[in-house]
This record gives sequence, structure tokens and C-alpha cells, in this order.
Amino acid sequence: MTAFHTAPGDRHSTAHPLYPAPPSLTNPAPASSAIPESPLILQHPDRTPLHPLHPLPTLHPPVDFFQAAIAQAGIAIVSLDTTGIITTFNQAATHFFACSENQAMGQPMDSLIPPEYRTVAAGALQRTLQQHSVNHYEMAFVPPGGNHPLHVGVTLSCVLDNNNQCLGVVAWVRDITNRKELETNLLRTRHMAALGTLAEGVAHHFNNIVCGMHTMVDFALTTEDPATMTRALHLSAEAATRISYITQSLLGLNCPEGEPASAVPADLTAELRRFSNAVEPGLAKKGIVLQLELQAQRNAAVPRHRFAQALQHLLRNAEESFRGMSPHQTKRITIRTMSQQDQIMLQFSDTGMGIAPEHLPQIFDPFFTTKGVQSGGHESNPGLGLTFVHALIMDLNGHVWADSVLGQGATINMLIPATT
Repeated sequence: MTAFHTAPGDRHSTAHPLYPAPPSLTNPAPASSAIPESPLILQHPDRTPLHPLHPLPTLHPPVDFFQAAIAQAGIAIVSLDTTGIITTFNQAATHFFACSENQAMGQPMDSLIPPEYRTVAAGALQRTLQQHSVNHYEMAFVPPGGNHPLHVGVTLSCVLDNNNQCLGVVAWVRDITNRKELETNLLRTRHMAALGTLAEGVAHHFNNIVCGMHTMVDFALTTEDPATMTRALHLSAEAATRISYITQSLLGLNCPEGEPASAVPADLTAELRRFSNAVEPGLAKKGIVLQLELQAQRNAAVPRHRFAQALQHLLRNAEESFRGMSPHQTKRITIRTMSQQDQIMLQFSDTGMGIAPEHLPQIFDPFFTTKGVQSGGHESNPGLGLTFVHALIMDLNGHVWADSVLGQGATINMLIPATT
């Protein structure tokens, strides 16, 4: 490498006009000297110094480099033309699909996909081509000679030319079996934790109720006053009714009573209108305004009986949030729907007292309540309403979560898959 030397007494003398040398370290300039025209540039003794005004040119690897990188990549890469025909099949793909490059080239991508996943794969491919977007899907199959299913994640990305025209699609195929096993184990752990919470709640409630019934029956057996005996037996009957209510609520989480499996699903929007018409007069008498904002352009199928129960639980929860508010404060419940791609967002909002931040992560847990007798309230609330709502939305392959600002209200958000 050519060395650049600075001549004594001439700080700006250099062998290259674009890279001025630094001041001499052996003969530094006096303190009264003028500021150098060029900034101080530190350099390695064996390297050409870098000047901030003259950055190095951008490197452009040859096309052969990218071709070799794709061919030898550690992940299966398959490229398709706009009709879904395989045009590139790298080495990792041959091992992944147990198929040689010659066998795969010129064949449709469907030939590598199990029949039960072809509809999903075709939809993802069409979205990628039409929207020039990135799409994902997953599938599972037992590879040739294997005994256990292989879980696969596929990412499709569109390749565009300089005119924004689609040249084809690249499929990046990954083995996600380990991730799926970890997710399954995590879900099993969460289920066991939830089961423990459920068992603890059931035992606590039933123990309190049964102890009260035992006391009332003993009192009825020992008293000689018919009126007192009748009162004690009535209280025992009320306790038995409470046990029945909790039992039916628990059964309704998975086995809805009165709704056979063959029942025809109802339309989400129609059920919301039906619910609104039924409850609006009663809410008006309580000074509560019910507002509907049904903006969803698509439909969603819901089980009529369970969905009506879920709405009742949400309504009861919203009404309870208004307790403690002054008469001049607005009491409003808003039911809103919006379309979000392949899902419908359903929101049940109120302008009540809101939910404390420390309670938000627990509101869907079984037997969690801040209003029942167990939590210092004044009514028999076992805390299963929002648990029922959560179970219903999850059964519909949806998602549910809550947002709240303390003192301003709360919103239960429910994402439900659209059907049309």
C-alpha cells in the first residue's frame, strides 16, 4: 500500500489531493497558529485516511453472489412465477421437501403442499400477487419416512421490477416445530395454572355457602319458633340456588345449556340490534343512554344463545361501573362494530368508574371480582361474567382484551373472525 508522507514544515503537503495529511506530531504548530483548513483526521498507519466529505463508494456485489447465497442458504427458498409455478428450488428446499431440484422445477407449488392446506396457500399467494404484500401461513405434515409431524411456517414476498410490476413470488420456508412444541407446553402450563385458580375459587365459594347452609339448618332444627324456622329454611334454599347458579355458569363456559351443536349460527349485527331493542327501555329508566355504532361492512356468525348471555354479562358489568357516580354525570354505554380485514372489532364501552390498572390483567380470571361479597361488596357476584365472555370469544377463534382509564370508563374489545 502506498505510504503518504508529510514534508517537514509543510503541514498540508500530501501525496493525494483528496486526503490531506494530519498535522505533524513531531513538529506541532504553535498555539498562535491559524486553525487548519482541513479537520484533524485520525488514520491507521497502514490505511488510507478517511475524510468525512469523501465517503467510500457503495459496494455492489455481483449478481452471482446473490444466486450463490440463495442456492446455499440454510433456509428453504422457493421462487414462483405469477402463476405459482416453481422457478427456483435451492439446496435446503431439496432436503426439506425430500424432492430433487429437477423434480420440483416447472411444477406448481401445490405439489409440495398437503391437500388440506392448499386452499390457505392459494389464498396467501393471490393476496401477495394482487396486493404486492408479504403474507404468512403455517402448515403441518409428516415428511416421507418420518413418524412425527413437521410444522412449517411459510412467508411469501412479492418481487417487483423498476416499474412496480410483479415478477414473481419468493417463498421462505422454515421449520417451526420446536416453536410449536414450546407454545403447546406453555399453553398446557397456563391451562394447569387456570385450573388451579378455578378449583381454588370453586372450593372457596362452595365452602362459604355450605357452611352457611349448615348453620341455618342447625338453627332451624334447634328453634321452636315456626317463623324463625321458616326464615332459616328460606335462607338455606337461597344458598342452594346460588350453588346451582355457579354450577350452571361453570358448565356454560364450555357446554352452553339450551344450544345444541346443530344450532344455526346467528348474524352478529342482527343479534346486537335485537339485544339493543330489548334492553334500551330498561336502561332509559335508569338514566343510562345506549348508543349503537354498527359500522362493520362484513358479517360474523355467533351462537345466538351464548352470545346473548355474553351481552347480558357485559351489560351487568357496565351498569355496576356507574355505581358511585353523581347524578349529573353522563352514563352511556356504547356498542360499536368496525371491519378490520378478515375480522370484526366489537367494542362494549361505558363511561363508568373504570378499572384499576392493577386489576386489568385479572378481570377475565374465574371468580375475580371487586363487587361481590368475597371482595367486600354488597351482592352475590361470583365473578364469572367476563370469564364467560372470554371463553365465548376464544371459542370463536377470536381475541378479547380490556382498556380502561380510571374514572373515565372501560372498553371490552373483541375481535371476531368475519364470515363474509
